[in-house]
Amino acid sequence: MEREIGQIAASYMQLIPLLYRAMDNPTADSNEWKAPAEITHLQLHILEELMQHPGGIAMTPLSRVIRVSKQQLTPLIAKLEEKDYVSKHAEETDKRLVRLQLTEKGKSLVNERWGSFHQGLRGRLEQLEAEDRGDLAYAVDKLTRILRRLPT
Repeated sequence: MEREIGQIAASYMQLIPLLYRAMDNPTADSNEWKAPAEITHLQLHILEELMQHPGGIAMTPLSRVIRVSKQQLTPLIAKLEEKDYVSKHAEETDKRLVRLQLTEKGKSLVNERWGSFHQGLRGRLEQLEAEDRGDLAYAVDKLTRILRRLPT
């Protein structure tokens, strides 16, 4: 059983870079989405993570999820707030706890990026044979259901 778990973990680790290369491979298309010059890659990552928390998230859990220290995160959030991508809201029950949320401008930026990503991905998937698309659809659905059951 342990060997099987080790093989699953090793296969999963091989899958991650394959997914990245296959699904987020930049093309020569001049219409490819580009982040505004004022947004760094890390700030974009923060905005995309905030999109996953519509009710907001506090700084400490956000720093854990994106794997940067709270000290590093603070100035990044301040710049995003200054540029109106992020807003801070005090918790009703404990005013010391502040939740970060995307503003409409932040949501719009993330939606634009993911819309562009979706279109590019569709184009690449259309190049697959129908049988491969069917197999991939099944595998992605199954993998998603299983990974959602993993403890976090």
